[in-house]
Amino acid sequence: MDTVSLMLNSPRGRYFCANIGFVCTNGDGSYRGLRRDVFDVLAKVDVRAISQLSEIEILNALAYAVDFARYWQAPDEEDLIFAHPEIVESLRPIAQAILESPHTSWWSESVDLANQRVVQKFESIPDSPAEPLRIRQIGDSLERWHAHMLDYEAQFVEYVKADPDRNIGGEWWSIPAADGVYDTTRERDGIGAMELMLEEDSPGFGYPRVWPVRVHGTPRIYEITCPADWAHLVDAYPLAIPAWRRFVWHETTGEHHNWFVPDWTAVVADYDAVHLTMVGYLTTPGIAIPLAEHSGATVLAGWNPDVTNWLCSDFITIGDTMTEWRRSPDGPWVEASSTPSPQKLPVSVDTWIPFR
Repeated sequence: MDTVSLMLNSPRGRYFCANIGFVCTNGDGSYRGLRRDVFDVLAKVDVRAISQLSEIEILNALAYAVDFARYWQAPDEEDLIFAHPEIVESLRPIAQAILESPHTSWWSESVDLANQRVVQKFESIPDSPAEPLRIRQIGDSLERWHAHMLDYEAQFVEYVKADPDRNIGGEWWSIPAADGVYDTTRERDGIGAMELMLEEDSPGFGYPRVWPVRVHGTPRIYEITCPADWAHLVDAYPLAIPAWRRFVWHETTGEHHNWFVPDWTAVVADYDAVHLTMVGYLTTPGIAIPLAEHSGATVLAGWNPDVTNWLCSDFITIGDTMTEWRRSPDGPWVEASSTPSPQKLPVSVDTWIPFR
């Protein structure tokens, strides 16, 4: 399947393309028409306007799609509408034009080891001085994560036995959520770290510090550029948790499967980090991905665009030069010491008005 088709097979890819279409329609991404009008609006988009969008406008449209990712519940109204076949076809030329934009030329690239940043998040202004952030050793954290997964799977097996129809929530993500596993993203012009703009299930932190990350040596990095890459990783290092994901992943995909995630304790034997490309994000999350070597499927959930999860912290250290970021009165992230002129402020994701 080509990249455009993979994007349009993905809820996040479709949502993003629709946002771009609305931006080109009225300039701010808002749309308040009736459901039956969506096809008419998207079908009339002049795709030539996409080549004129700035990088920040494109990323703002993506930020909105990222913010509305939900892997623990049924798809929302927009996701259902954008999945209609006639609307998918109206999104096809939009997706093609997005991939032809000069601002997305790097979206299939592997991790940029010379340009990684880590975001230190605070809900309020931190009292601590800006001392260098230190990398903690991962120690036995992955082993403890593995034990946690097995324990909870055993609990959910009992829940299912007691009441197979009971809908029980629980963890929905498939990231290596262990102490000492750091995630980094690259810096772009005017954006201290991609994670500032593009973070799923964001708690709304208000006072982040962005630190440069130095990568040493030659880490072994697994690249996820499409659903097949994620499936191959899970097939090669499988951890079955069918009972634990039975309910939440059925909610988001509408399918029942024998669910698997990567066994990160096994992955780290061969890879030091795993990177999800921008295109990988637009094609892979939130769908049931069948496995070739095992009877079942998997879901990539909880990953941010361009994120690299470091399973081994031996290859990274934190630089000394930190930048603080704040929301400007108009919404976008800006360096705390900078005061951009109003005419240069990008469209804010906080003021984005979604289709309703």
